[in-house]
Amino acid sequence: MKGALARLQLGESHQLSFPTSSKLSSSNSSRFQNLLDSGAADAILPSSSPLGIDLDPNFDDRDFILSQDFFCTPDYITPDNQHTLNGWDCNKENIPCPKSPEKSNTVKSKRRRQGDVLMNPLSPTFSGNQQIVELGTDSFGIDEAKIEKATVTEVRKTQNYVSQSAVALRCRVMPPPCFKNPYLKDASEMDIDPLGNQRSKCAAFFPAIMGGNGLSRYCADFHEIEQIGSGYFSHVFKALNRIDGCLYAVKRSMKQLHQNTERRKALMEVQSLAALGSHENIVGYYSSWFENEQLYIQMELCDHSLSINKFSQTFTEGEILEALFQIAKALQFIHRKGIAHLDVKPDNIYVKNGVYKLGDFGCATLLDKSLPIEEGDARYMPQEILNEKYDDLDKADIFSLGIAIYELIRGSPLPESGPQILNLREGKLPLLPGHSLQFQNLLKVMLDPNPVWRPSAKDLVENPIFDKVLRKGLA
Repeated sequence: MKGALARLQLGESHQLSFPTSSKLSSSNSSRFQNLLDSGAADAILPSSSPLGIDLDPNFDDRDFILSQDFFCTPDYITPDNQHTLNGWDCNKENIPCPKSPEKSNTVKSKRRRQGDVLMNPLSPTFSGNQQIVELGTDSFGIDEAKIEKATVTEVRKTQNYVSQSAVALRCRVMPPPCFKNPYLKDASEMDIDPLGNQRSKCAAFFPAIMGGNGLSRYCADFHEIEQIGSGYFSHVFKALNRIDGCLYAVKRSMKQLHQNTERRKALMEVQSLAALGSHENIVGYYSSWFENEQLYIQMELCDHSLSINKFSQTFTEGEILEALFQIAKALQFIHRKGIAHLDVKPDNIYVKNGVYKLGDFGCATLLDKSLPIEEGDARYMPQEILNEKYDDLDKADIFSLGIAIYELIRGSPLPESGPQILNLREGKLPLLPGHSLQFQNLLKVMLDPNPVWRPSAKDLVENPIFDKVLRKGLA
């Protein structure tokens, strides 16, 4: 209708008169006949009119009123510039195809007022004689709008709230960080922890979610039988695995490891054992995990250790040579891997089915001194380690092994201080009745105060004194 009204305004001098239906019906046939007789000349509209309408003063208004533009919307199927179609010649080529006018994509939106009745003006039930009935808004509509606004505001406020249980659940399913293993030569240069920022937000929830409220991994996978050992930093339990039915030694740290530095220090044993791999003279490592901020290590279960306090036995020279040879092979293996034990003593030498195994790598470090060095029991440390000279860490393990063998021959624990332990650090070994001179000389050179003069683990393994041990093993 707006398009038609705009066209009406172009002819300001025209006064449109709306004919009655009877006049229209009587003159309808004659008018269309005149249009047909008018020919192609009348069909071509003048190009001077922008709307394609002749603004002649003698223009008949009834033709415009009966046209499609007055009663209907523009015909989008009719091509644009249709006057070119009337003069179109079939013999001409490369004539561009006329385009239809594009429909406007403008979307008009109206806000629905409270209480209005929506009616479709194009529906058959709506006619020009009908009027849109607007219902008056009452207090009920206003109150309902206020309640709706209050509800939306409340929903927006509650969307920013995250319950503690949801945060705890998120922290629970969050995987632990990946720690770098410094004992591996091809290890990555930095730790892999893509969730570091989120993990810091959940730090307060870790003690709660890893506590004893739920079934822990240790309780789910193992049946604890008894406690078989205790040290300065951990307890050791004999436990039955519920899945494979085998017995294992599970070591648990005594205190909770809240700080990242404490965790890294506790992981030194795990990472060194994992980097070393399997060896017949090293206590086997299976798995480890953190639970309730404590480190659990699943280890191979041995029969017993050579601790003087728990295992009092008089060793023959052949049994001493057997233990010395096998632990020397373990030291040769770890030194070849670039790792020093730094806590060799009878308490950390275990026996399983007659095989001697070196365990407890809690003080293990690298021979190149790239890791912090923390020595073990001071009674078994050479003087250079006590003086913080760490140039020959592998020879320090040889000295500790010599002291441990001497303690086994002695049959009683060494004092923590006094002239006896000082004489041993100076290389003054007392005579050992009942043992060969060759064995005593080997033990004396292992306790040499100069680390350069001490034999390496490889030299120990290749010593001819162990020929009898090798022949016994081959028999």
